[in-house]
Amino acid sequence: MGLGFAVGVTLLVRHSELVTGRYVSSGVPPVLAFAAAFLLSVARPLLRRLHPALAMTRPQVLLVYAMLTLVVVLHNPYVVRAFLPHLTSLDYGSMRQPALRRFTEYLPAWWGPGQTGRDPEVVRTYFEGFRPGGVPWEAWVAPLALWFLFFLAIFVATGCLMTLLRHQWIHSERLSFPLLYLPLAVTQEGGPLGAGGLGPIFRQPLMWLGFAVAAGFNGINIAHALWPAVPAPGFVYRFQGMFPDPPWTPLNTVMLFFMLEAIGFGYFLSLEVSFSTWFFYLVMKVAAIACLSGGLDLPGLPFMHEHSAGATLAVALLIGWNARRTLALALRHALLPVKSPEAREAQRAVWGLVASVAFVLGWCQLAGLSWMVALPFVAVLGGFVLVYARIRAETGVPFEFVYPYGQPKELLVSLWSPRGMIETAGLRSWTVFSGLAWLSRHHYAQSMAAYQIDSLKLAEEARIPRRWLWLALGLAFVVGLAGSFWAHLDAYYEIGSNLSGGATGRGEYRATVALQEYQRMAALVGATPSEGRARVMALAIGFAFALLLGLARQRMARSPFHPLGFILATAYGDHSTLVFPMFVAWLCKASILKMGGLRLYRTFVPFFLGLIMGHVLIAGIGWPLFSLLLRPEARQSYHLFLGG
Repeated sequence: MGLGFAVGVTLLVRHSELVTGRYVSSGVPPVLAFAAAFLLSVARPLLRRLHPALAMTRPQVLLVYAMLTLVVVLHNPYVVRAFLPHLTSLDYGSMRQPALRRFTEYLPAWWGPGQTGRDPEVVRTYFEGFRPGGVPWEAWVAPLALWFLFFLAIFVATGCLMTLLRHQWIHSERLSFPLLYLPLAVTQEGGPLGAGGLGPIFRQPLMWLGFAVAAGFNGINIAHALWPAVPAPGFVYRFQGMFPDPPWTPLNTVMLFFMLEAIGFGYFLSLEVSFSTWFFYLVMKVAAIACLSGGLDLPGLPFMHEHSAGATLAVALLIGWNARRTLALALRHALLPVKSPEAREAQRAVWGLVASVAFVLGWCQLAGLSWMVALPFVAVLGGFVLVYARIRAETGVPFEFVYPYGQPKELLVSLWSPRGMIETAGLRSWTVFSGLAWLSRHHYAQSMAAYQIDSLKLAEEARIPRRWLWLALGLAFVVGLAGSFWAHLDAYYEIGSNLSGGATGRGEYRATVALQEYQRMAALVGATPSEGRARVMALAIGFAFALLLGLARQRMARSPFHPLGFILATAYGDHSTLVFPMFVAWLCKASILKMGGLRLYRTFVPFFLGLIMGHVLIAGIGWPLFSLLLRPEARQSYHLFLGG
């Protein structure tokens, strides 16, 4: 069933997203994965009446859900769609920009179709489409096979890391995994002894009230899209242009996003995290205003990404330190003969992590990336993966960009300087490093780890044997990645990447990002950015501040500040999508707890689950599919996205 849904995801994304630009693979958790779990749960009573064997049990539905989270992520805009342009953009860009041409020789022969086929039409028609005969697989099979191994090694590495931390996070620290509240509630069976109709959540009036609020909000916005005279709140309120004069100009980038799923999941966050998120965002804005008032005006000020990157590295160290006994025990199991199943699992995880990381490093070396660059890059990326998974497990913030995107690469460039990196590692490493920027700018590795630890928690809750879970996740990964490769290439060679996803011909956004990365690579040869020292200082300040926040929480249990909140406040930079939803969620939860304590808090849980469910199903599935029937301008008038 899970693999059948996976094929359906491939076909739906190929048409809905890549051809028409209606996004259905977004969301945290993935909208399509939740929709499948919802459909199977709602259909279960009817199927059981027809024949008991037709109805899937709760563990089976949750296993399908876990599989689809991986499948959908591999099809979303931030994995294959972000990866493929880094194989083709340098060749395509060099056709129009001769300054890029000399860098193509530094990529290995197996890097992409431009290197394997040496046929410029393969690359040109990838971007411009209308290629007779469809995808030129003879130019793509070899590079994709090698890249498939690279993807697989990262999948194995993150899976082994999450296996090593499973007991620490789930049993020792008892992290709450708020994102799982929704699939667990929806898949719960009703009736006597749990073998009957719909689960208890569907019999809660407050759940339907929350659903109605989401339906009303989206209904008004959809009505406005169809009939512009109808007043509607829209999806975002922008401050842009309201503060034209210094030093107040930093407030122009403030945007209030009305993301109902974020408000719903935010209700389950600790008040320390939600408070820290909006509070530290305001602190950064005040700092920017103060700097301008004092005459300090540097590009990038107040360096929110760099603060977040430094904080991420500090929190990664704190996570490792807190798990030191668990990791030391796993290392002993790896080096000594063991008999218990838990010890053997830890042993396999340690050696799997070592082997997969060694493969990634060797692969980078084979591609031409010096070990002096590859080793710190993989280490920093690993730290970002660790913190991303921790944010997912502890806070459940329903956003994809809960990390300072681009910083695993950029912080190394800031610390080293472009000239220093080129002089030490060479132009080949500099070029290949830019070609791997999709790992830094986007979040393939982070997403794998996050959904793997979610799946391990689901397995605990539903009593799914972990060996069956990993078998299912492995099959989902293979089918999902292969399907995503096919869907993207088939669509691109039909209509062209430049027109894909609703693009206007100037290029699909991820392809534009890839080309800009190579253009910046060429421009920085021999250059030293003037703000390099300021960025390094911001990294150090973010590192020290998050370290202090983490140590303070260990010594003062009632501290209102949380280092993860500081990361969330600064991760997306000025245009943060989660600050306003976190403020609303904090205000709701704090007010409810003050008025009625934990009893009233639990009473309102169904309302916020209904708010999430209604928004995900109506805005995440219903509106994109319904908008296929509408003219483009109507669809664009209510252009919203889930997952931040």
